[in-house]
Amino acid sequence: MVQDLEDRSIVRLGGAEFESVVRGGDPVSRALKAGYRGKGLGTVIVEHLFGTEVETHPVAVSLSAGALGLPEGLWTLKDRKAAYKLAGWASDVLRDLTSRTGAVYGSIAIEETLPTPSALRASHSISSLPFLSTKLPAVVLDKFHTAFSRTQPVAWPHGIFFPGWTPFAKDTPAAVDRTALTAASMSLGNTLTAPW
Repeated sequence: MVQDLEDRSIVRLGGAEFESVVRGGDPVSRALKAGYRGKGLGTVIVEHLFGTEVETHPVAVSLSAGALGLPEGLWTLKDRKAAYKLAGWASDVLRDLTSRTGAVYGSIAIEETLPTPSALRASHSISSLPFLSTKLPAVVLDKFHTAFSRTQPVAWPHGIFFPGWTPFAKDTPAAVDRTALTAASMSLGNTLTAPW
């Protein structure tokens, strides 16, 4: 563990106290992980993930994958409806968070975490549902367009979402080119760890 993630304690707080700590109202410590109850979703966890000493911590919004954790071939009608509802909610959260924070990249991941820039540079691929800011160099965006050439990217006002999986896409996307995705991820990592 590195940085401020080493010294951790668990605190259960009431409503007003919880809001104050999450908004940075405690001068001594900050919230690293907070749990919310989402209607129809169960507990939703928002947390800072581990990073290297020179990188900021990625932020994760986590919850049970539910039907998304099952192969599509096993979905019942109820599972399908639940999967599409969860996919829509997750896409909305990613769009809103990246817009509000000015994030350069992000992703929706099922049983994965968001790689830091140095992990991307070391050939850890981002998930098959990445977001990239339009602030990034065109060469990086082009590499992601190549990796997702068989799916339809979604333009958001502040970036592009590449939905490489059926519940998140408007059409039925073909499989993502994993080799091209690894190369695109490395290009993103190289860009983010160098001045640009």
